[in-house]
Amino acid sequence: MLQKVKNYFGRLKGNSAVCIAAHPFWAIPYMFYTYYISLYLLEKGITDAQLGTLMVAGTVAATVFSFLSAPVVDRLGRRNATLIFDLLSSAVPPLIYFLAKDFFLALIAMVLFNANRLMSVAYYLVMIEDAEDEGRIVAFNLFNGITVVAGLLLPIGGFIVEKHGLVKAEGAFLLISFTVMTAMILIRHHLLKETKVGEKVRQEVKAEKISAGALVKSLWKPYRDALVFLKENEVARAFALANVFFCVYMNLGTNYSLYFVPYFADRMGMDTMQSSVLGSVYYGGMLAAMIFINPRFGRKNLVKGILASGILTLLGFGLMVGVPSGVYWTAIAATLVLAVGYGALKSSMEGALAVYSESEYRSGIYSAANLLSSGLGVIVTALCSVLYGRWAGWLYVLCGFMVLAALGAILSVAKKVRE
Repeated sequence: MLQKVKNYFGRLKGNSAVCIAAHPFWAIPYMFYTYYISLYLLEKGITDAQLGTLMVAGTVAATVFSFLSAPVVDRLGRRNATLIFDLLSSAVPPLIYFLAKDFFLALIAMVLFNANRLMSVAYYLVMIEDAEDEGRIVAFNLFNGITVVAGLLLPIGGFIVEKHGLVKAEGAFLLISFTVMTAMILIRHHLLKETKVGEKVRQEVKAEKISAGALVKSLWKPYRDALVFLKENEVARAFALANVFFCVYMNLGTNYSLYFVPYFADRMGMDTMQSSVLGSVYYGGMLAAMIFINPRFGRKNLVKGILASGILTLLGFGLMVGVPSGVYWTAIAATLVLAVGYGALKSSMEGALAVYSESEYRSGIYSAANLLSSGLGVIVTALCSVLYGRWAGWLYVLCGFMVLAALGAILSVAKKVRE
């Protein structure tokens, strides 16, 4: 058993190992401050309607950053882009939220936070681009697993909130997040190396003449190359499209959403401490998926894994919508099923895109997927912000449509993948 674990971790090398080793110093502070940020903003006077506006504005910003991600990442390089935009999207927003006294500053923080669409392209590429296929799957699984373990610490945050009050406790979480993330990002940058593909693309971009026309052309070139590749590769196209729908769900109905924690109160009738425990259950379910399900995924059975975890996720949606309000144990059961499904689906979807997008156009593929998911996310999030006030359950009904669309895209090429 010990040897198997050692062999599993041994698949991580170079940048992949650096990214995974540094990730806890991002995941833990991020988890604490983002879990309570919605309730913190509500305490500061932000209304439910303004939360919806923040989400829509954030999704619009994500669309812009997604569009810019491929040319910026190619021009700056994967390593430098990760440094700059991780500072902007991870370290700076908690400081602004701490200083925020009105909706305007919260809006600025939300816009900067969504620069993570650009950062994530650079980060994923620097983490996986020089790795082998199996190493890429391991990297994504461990990345998600560390995030999940950080979520298991949420009851500690709940205890601190109960003892010191929401505003004071969240203020401390925000300042600690700013400090720890800034230090981690700078140290990680020192240890990372630019990828071989990233250096090649960067040199090609630098060799181009810079003019107004050339600059505009450079913005479109990664997308044009990626679209040509996707047009000729039906399997890669299907997995990219599936990730578009999945990302809309991820940003609307998971721990990434401002509606995630309020839903426990608005639909399920939970108080602050109960919501903290449900958060821990959620991450515990994800961790169970990472440990017992995801290591079984390989290139040969990724499609089966996606379909099975997608069905489990849909069951979780049904439970989240259907359980009676105020019944704690049914809320726990619903949250657990949803979490296991999401934990398995996230790693398998991300692993599949990493495997089947193999080409020098990967930055454009990731950026195009992010851009399309952001554009679609604006529409779905705006719709949710209207419907949520009428019935909170609409949140997971809309998420259900997104997951069904993702599974449909995968099923369309399942036979080709098997061949």
